[in-house]
Amino acid sequence: MTLLKAKIAKPVIFPLTFIAAIAVSMGFALSYIESNSKKNIHTSLETILQISQEALILWSGSRLDDLSDIASDPDIIALTSTLLDTHNNKSDHLNSAALNSLRSMMVHKMSKHEDKGFFIIAPDRSSVASMRDSNMGTENIINKVRKSHLDRVFLGEEVFIPTIHSDVPLETKTGALRAHEPTLFIAAPIMDKNGQVLAVLTLRLNPLVHFTRITELGRIGNSGETYGFDNKGLLITRSRFTHHLKSTGEIGNDEIAMLSIRIADPGGNLLKGYVPYRPMNERPLTLMATRAISGDTTAYLESYRDYRGVLVFGAWLWNDDLGVGLTTEIDADEALLTFQLTRTIILSVMTLIILLTLGLVIIPLWFQEREKKALRKYNENLEQTVLERTVELEQANENLKALSEIDPLTGIANRRLYEHTLSKEMASAKRTLHPVSLIIIDIDNFKLYNDNYGHDEGDVILRKVAKLIANSTARTTDLVARYGGEEFAVVMPATDEEGAFHLASLIRNYVEAQGFEHRFSDTANTVTVSIGVASLSGPTFNSTDLFKQADAALYQAKENGRNQVVLYDKDKCGIMSNP
Repeated sequence: MTLLKAKIAKPVIFPLTFIAAIAVSMGFALSYIESNSKKNIHTSLETILQISQEALILWSGSRLDDLSDIASDPDIIALTSTLLDTHNNKSDHLNSAALNSLRSMMVHKMSKHEDKGFFIIAPDRSSVASMRDSNMGTENIINKVRKSHLDRVFLGEEVFIPTIHSDVPLETKTGALRAHEPTLFIAAPIMDKNGQVLAVLTLRLNPLVHFTRITELGRIGNSGETYGFDNKGLLITRSRFTHHLKSTGEIGNDEIAMLSIRIADPGGNLLKGYVPYRPMNERPLTLMATRAISGDTTAYLESYRDYRGVLVFGAWLWNDDLGVGLTTEIDADEALLTFQLTRTIILSVMTLIILLTLGLVIIPLWFQEREKKALRKYNENLEQTVLERTVELEQANENLKALSEIDPLTGIANRRLYEHTLSKEMASAKRTLHPVSLIIIDIDNFKLYNDNYGHDEGDVILRKVAKLIANSTARTTDLVARYGGEEFAVVMPATDEEGAFHLASLIRNYVEAQGFEHRFSDTANTVTVSIGVASLSGPTFNSTDLFKQADAALYQAKENGRNQVVLYDKDKCGIMSNP
């Protein structure tokens, strides 16, 4: 298996490079597709949002125009003036003819759009006319909840008043009366002939009939939702996810989300079992609500949590004329479904490419390995033979290296390696200006030793002397080589003449101390050596000069009687012997 892995490694380098390039390209492609998908999602949401806003503006504008026509009706103005007089005089006008006439007129006018009621609000903000006697003479609910909107009407504006809780029980779809039902109003000023605001006329509308239905038309997909909220972040339209909110305990089973849900971030996905640690009124508003209420409509392309804690994409706005915020949102999982599908396809294709690419490399190698195993069944020794041949080849390489750089007799460096090393060290010394020293060693009277003891014994002495020289130097940077015949050389980089002379003296002493018999020597009865030492430094010297100096010193050592060390002096060949 290890052999197979080793053989697979090299052929798969190119396929792996190819796969890596494909992976990087697909990564960039997926990133681009994701970014483009998010931009398209926001564009779609923004389009729906603008359409929803335009629909609300058209609907509210149409209703306000109708209300303005009613408020400018001379009969309405006259009746309102009468009611204001009796109101200001603290008179009881519950059974007055003016109130009954006004109610009759308003019932007729409200029937056109099936409106739920009306108010005429005096400047002191109390109700002077309504369909219900219980509202008469009391502070109007609009002034309690949406005072700023009512202030605008008394300044002469026609105003849409967002959803609030009704102050009286209202009839539901089933015909039952229920308190605190959502309601909304449109309001217009009633003016006298001088253009002064006498009072405010409002119509009570059912938010579930038009306002919420318009936002519900802005839904896209299975999870898309368009909804409105007020400046406190309170939901003022119907929620698409009432069943979610009930199942998670956000609202009761008999409640609706409108006016019961604050557009706040629960901190986690309620639909996946997350339990908020804060009550709804203490949670921060969602990113969307926070930005919309502050007027920040900058495009936001990333997902955020909605009031259910579900990650959604959204677009939002704040409409100052209507006094409401609008948003269109869709669950991130659904919005990115196409991208997720595209990513799955791309990753699947990439996986297939990887498998095919590796298969085209590995399968042939696998079959090849099977064939080799079949062959090994017929020749069990094939692998061993290959290993033996490999060992032989390595041995041959070692032998070739030995022949090239190692002296076969003594086992130390040969002249070729010596010359290469000396040249290299000289070049280095010229750059560093460090000295280089050279020691040349010659075995005294070696010819007489060979002639009398035989060449075999002479070879033994050569090996012993070579070993002694090699053992004398402790530095790995020093090179001991056989120069030729009975001559040896020691190359010593970064060594001055004093250090080189010291080592040469040590070598001479070691050889003499061994007491190898040599009865035919004219210097002693044992084998001895003569040594020449030279040292050079500076940018201009060369290996030839160094060798000549060391050789001259060796010659002087022989002339002086052998068995001594001579250090070359450039002025004279001075003898520094250590007999």
